[in-house]
Amino acid sequence: MGAGPLSNKTPGARRFNILVTPKEACELLGHLQGELFKEAEFFPVFGRVEDSRKLIGLLKDKDGVILDLEKMTRDIFSLCPRLKVISRFGEGCDAIDLKEAERFNVKVARTRGVASRAVAMHAVSLILALTHNITENDRNLKKGKWLRRPNMPERSITLGVMGFGMIGKQVADIASKIGFKILVYDIIKQKDRRYNFAGSVDEICELSDILTLHFPLTPKTVKIISGNTLKKLKNKFLVNTSRGGLVDEAALLKSLETSGIAGYAADVFSREPVADIAERLAVHPKVIASPHVGALDKDTAIEMTKRAAVNALSCLKNKHNEVISYV
Repeated sequence: MGAGPLSNKTPGARRFNILVTPKEACELLGHLQGELFKEAEFFPVFGRVEDSRKLIGLLKDKDGVILDLEKMTRDIFSLCPRLKVISRFGEGCDAIDLKEAERFNVKVARTRGVASRAVAMHAVSLILALTHNITENDRNLKKGKWLRRPNMPERSITLGVMGFGMIGKQVADIASKIGFKILVYDIIKQKDRRYNFAGSVDEICELSDILTLHFPLTPKTVKIISGNTLKKLKNKFLVNTSRGGLVDEAALLKSLETSGIAGYAADVFSREPVADIAERLAVHPKVIASPHVGALDKDTAIEMTKRAAVNALSCLKNKHNEVISYV
């Protein structure tokens, strides 16, 4: 399953063992500066470790981990006492039990802001794919059908941006320059004179033609798009590049199949790789799906790998001011 450690052994130096699970990060470890290899050995396994027993076996002798989206639970923390830092290859930490991490004195860091532009661009790409019927036209032509549905002009579309953090703001900025009218909703009250703000989820759903989701997954945002919400999105589009858990996928599938919501574009699902309801959504003809690749343009992936490694090593060396962002 794994590979040997990547290191440059220096006699007498304190060495830290760091597991690396994200496939992309494992493939890009060669882009790290040589200085990092003098103080750490990186153990790449080239892919997410879903089996908790295997993960425990890999982590027992590790000081840190550059983590994909594996679930980190109390059992893992209790059986891996050497573990001192989880360095996320990304921003979302919903798979990590943060209370148990704190209880076992495990720091959690993330590469905050590194992938914001890439994810925002992917979200806008999905929005345009919906409004320009890209996948439908492609499928029809491949079947020998010359069907010409008109595109939706951006100037006539209100794009609702739910979640106005780093990614949501960039989506709004990019889309407004293309010509979309922007309406924003965020749980945390904010002000931005460039855009109008909705006062509730219901209001933004009622006033938007397309809704794009940019909330982190928290107890407050789990299934924020529910059956009742979807009724307000009848004949409208929904885009999700944040987390699959923001949407009640069973209710969404029902809405798609009963002439409710007009279409869905998603880079994220409740199960990844997709299975069960998530798989049925991914293959649905009214859905445009991509396999959680929004942040994975090459330059962004290289920078995320570097920052995740620096975060892990800086934490282990107690140089906490050099960590990009702790949770």
